[in-house]
Amino acid sequence: MKLQCLLPVVLTTVAGFSACSEPGPSSPDQLSMELLSGQPHLVTAGDALLEIRHQGDSTPGLLINGMPSTQRLALYEEDDGQRVYRHTIDDLQEGQNRVTVVAGEAEAAMSLVNYPASGPVISGSHQTPYYCVDELTPRDDGTPRRFAIGNGDFLDLGEADENCMLPTRVDHVYKAEGDESFLPLDNPDTPPDDVVMTETTEGRRVPYVVRLETGTLNRAIYQIAMLYDPVSRRPDPTRSLEAMPVAWNGRLVYTFGGGCEAGYFQGTSTGGVLRDMMLSQGYAVASSTLNVNAQGGCNDVVSAETTMMVKERFIEQYGVPRYTIGSGASGGAMQQLLIAGAYPGLLDGLLPGMTFSDAVTYFIDAQECSGPLRRFVNDPELGLEDETKAAIGGWPNWHLCNESLGQRPDRISPYDCPEVIPPEDRYDVRDNPDGVRCSIYDGMSNIFGERDHPELGSERTVAPSPHDNVGVQYGLAALNEGRISKALFLSLNESIGGWDIDYQPTSGRTQGDLAAIRTAYATGRVTGGSAGLSRVPIIDDRTYLDDEGNFHASVYSFTTRARLVRDNGHADNYVIRRHDQSLSLERENLALMDQWLAAIHERPDDTLTAGELISARRPEGLRDDCFTPGGERIVEEAEFNRERLFDNSEGRCNALYPPHAGLRLVAGGPLSNDVLKCQLKPVDYSDYAVDFTEQEQDRLEAIFPDGVCNWSEPGVGQQANDTWLSFGPSPVNRFDPETVQ
Repeated sequence: MKLQCLLPVVLTTVAGFSACSEPGPSSPDQLSMELLSGQPHLVTAGDALLEIRHQGDSTPGLLINGMPSTQRLALYEEDDGQRVYRHTIDDLQEGQNRVTVVAGEAEAAMSLVNYPASGPVISGSHQTPYYCVDELTPRDDGTPRRFAIGNGDFLDLGEADENCMLPTRVDHVYKAEGDESFLPLDNPDTPPDDVVMTETTEGRRVPYVVRLETGTLNRAIYQIAMLYDPVSRRPDPTRSLEAMPVAWNGRLVYTFGGGCEAGYFQGTSTGGVLRDMMLSQGYAVASSTLNVNAQGGCNDVVSAETTMMVKERFIEQYGVPRYTIGSGASGGAMQQLLIAGAYPGLLDGLLPGMTFSDAVTYFIDAQECSGPLRRFVNDPELGLEDETKAAIGGWPNWHLCNESLGQRPDRISPYDCPEVIPPEDRYDVRDNPDGVRCSIYDGMSNIFGERDHPELGSERTVAPSPHDNVGVQYGLAALNEGRISKALFLSLNESIGGWDIDYQPTSGRTQGDLAAIRTAYATGRVTGGSAGLSRVPIIDDRTYLDDEGNFHASVYSFTTRARLVRDNGHADNYVIRRHDQSLSLERENLALMDQWLAAIHERPDDTLTAGELISARRPEGLRDDCFTPGGERIVEEAEFNRERLFDNSEGRCNALYPPHAGLRLVAGGPLSNDVLKCQLKPVDYSDYAVDFTEQEQDRLEAIFPDGVCNWSEPGVGQQANDTWLSFGPSPVNRFDPETVQ
C-alpha cells in the first residue's frame, strides 16, 4: 500500500509546500517532490521549477495532467545517497494541474494552480481603467512617454495586447574603461577590448558584461539584470552554481521605486536594475514598473503580487537565490516594510531608506497638514508667526507642512490624479462623476470595498476611507510646553473641522469608516511590528533631511521601530543608521545585510525562533549609529526621549540629527503613530499644564462633546494583521472586506 502525503515546509526564499510518498515494502524506491519557484496554489505564466529527490534503482518519470513529459529530468546533485533533480515544466494549463513523479512502485504528486502571466492572482480584479505606456498623456513638450531599456533603445509597444503584455527580449550592456555609463553590446560572447574587469563577492574576476531581460508580467514591465560571463554563460536553474561557476553570486536584490500615486497606468520606469554597485559585485537585480509606488497605485498588494511573479520568473530562468534583499527609499521603503509584513518570504532582508512605515498612517499627518490645518493657521487675520504654526506639529519649521508636503491636495483626494492620466478621464463630482477617482483608497477598492457615494448614491460607488480625527486635540503638547496659547489651542480645535469622501472641507470632524479601519489593520495596510515584519532583518538608512523641512522626516524611522518594540518587546532586527547627505552607506549596508543573512541561513538553529535567530546572527558591531559630516561614527546606548520626540536634549546623535514630531504625536498620540481612530475618554483637566476658566472649560467640552482621545488604549479596530491574504481570484485565504470584524 502506498502512503501519499502533502506536508508544509518553510523555504528561505519563498513560502512553499512539499509533496512526499513513502513506498510500501515491495518497492525499494523513495520519492519526494517540492516546488521551488513559488506556492503551489499561486503558480503563474504556465511554468514552475520542481525539485525531485529519489532514492532507488528506477529512473524517475514525470507526468503532467496524466500525460508523460517528453523532457528528461536533469540531475542537480547527489545528496546522502539521494539523487536530486531540478526540472522546469513549462506547459501547465490555466487553473488546476496535477503533477506526478513516478519511480518503480513509488509515486509523489502535487496539485498546482496556474494563473495567466497578465494576472491577477491575489490582488483582486484588475484595476480599471489601465493605461499602457503608449496611452499615457504626452509630456509638456508633446513627446511621447516611453520605456527606456537601458541600452539606448526604447521598448517597442506595437505588439502589446489588451493587457499591455509584450514578448520578452534579452539585451546586453557593458562597462568600458573610463566610461561611467552602461554601453550597448551586440555580441556578449566577444566583449570589446575596452571592457572593464570586475570582481564579485565570490572572488571571480569576469568581464563587466550585463545580461538584461525585459518582459511583462502582471501588466507591468519587468527587468532582470545580472553579470554575463562569456565563458560560463548564464545560470541554469537545473544545475548548481558550484557545478557551473557563473558570474552571479547567488544573491538577488529586488528594488522598489518611490512616490505614492493612485496608479491606473503601466509606468515607464522600474525601481532600477542597472545598479553598478550591486551588479559589479555579482548581485542579480530585478524590479518592475508596478514596484514603483508612484506608478503601482501606492498599492502594496499589487506590488507584492508583482514581486511574487517576477521572482518566480527569476527562479525558473536562473535558479533559486540564496536570499532576496529588498532595496528602495521613500515609497520604496514603504513597499519593503508592507510586503515583508503581509507577504513574508518574498523578501529575506530589507534595506529601506528615507523610511515611511506605510502609506495609510503617513497620510494621517500629511492630509491634515495639507488640508484643514493650513486652511486655519494660514488665515492672515490670525497673524500667526511661522514658528507658532510649526509648533502645532512639532516640525523643525513651517516649510515642512506648508511647502514640502505640496500645495496640491493629498493622496486621499480623488482629484489628485497623476499627470499621465488623460485629463478628460479624471473624476469630477459634477462634470465627470464616472471618471477615474485618484485617491489611494479608490485605487485599492478590491481591498477596502466600495460604498455608495454620499452625494451621487449608488450611481457612483467609492472606496471608504479609514481616516478619522474625532477627539484629536491638535497642539496639546505644544500647549503644555507653552509653545502656543490657550486661545489658539481652543480656536484651532474648534475650527479645524474635517473632510468628506471627496476631500472637501467640512465643519465637523471626520468619522472614519469602521470597516475600512479594521480592514487596514487586519490586512496589513498598516504596518504592524508582529506578523512578517518581526521575521526579517532590517537596516534603515536614514539620510537626515529634517533641517531642510523635507517631509521625509526622520520620525518615521522611529515610529517603525516603536511598533516592533511594542509588539515584540524589542527591535533587535531593526537598525537605524543616521547621516547627512554627503555620506552614502549603500555599499556598506548591502555588505552588512549580506553578512547578516548568510549567518542566518548558513547557521540555522532549530532551538531558536525566527526572531531570536535574527537577533543572534546580527553582525558584531552593527548597531544604531550616526555619522558626523566628517565621517566619524557615533554609537550611543542612550535613545531619544520616547515621550517627547521633539525634546532632543540627549546624546550626540540627536544633537547632530534631532528627530521631530508630527500633528498626532503633538496631539498626544503614541510614537507608533498608527492609531487611525482613537478610543475616547471624558475631558480630564489634569492632562493640561494650564488652567482653564469655567468659560474655557465649557468651550472645550463643547468642542469635544463625546470626549477626547485616550491614547493609552489601542485604536478602534486595531489588531495584528494576517499574512498571505488573497483578494481574488485565488480562493485560498480569501479576504472579504464586507465581513471584517
